[in-house]
Amino acid sequence: MTIPKEYLESTYDFGFSAIDERDPVPVAPLIETEDVTSPILLRIDNLEVNVRHLMTNTGEILNILERIEQAGSPELDTDEYKQLIEKDVKSRLLEIEKLIIPLLVNLMKNPEKETIKWPNRKPMIEKQVEKILALTRC
Repeated sequence: MTIPKEYLESTYDFGFSAIDERDPVPVAPLIETEDVTSPILLRIDNLEVNVRHLMTNTGEILNILERIEQAGSPELDTDEYKQLIEKDVKSRLLEIEKLIIPLLVNLMKNPEKETIKWPNRKPMIEKQVEKILALTRC
């Protein structure tokens, strides 16, 4: 697997770091909290479905444009429409890549450490999910 250099050199760490299991981890008093992982995982699953849906819709649009072109309609320049659609989809996918790959690269750092310390992760994850949804649901 080759990760683009721009992501490997990123200094943005999403607010977490790896720690040695030996490092003492301060134990906070038990406080009842709500489980936030399930809604986030559900939103990520929905994101995957939406990206697949976007790719399917793009393919369908391109097929329709091809049929229009084959029908010989002189008013439409379907090649131009195809290029615009492809450019838009590629642009959106690149933006999604820029939101996801740095997080995954950061999670791969320090693989020898089993524990990840990530305080205050909920707002950070929600922000990334919102950015991704803005790209996939417009």
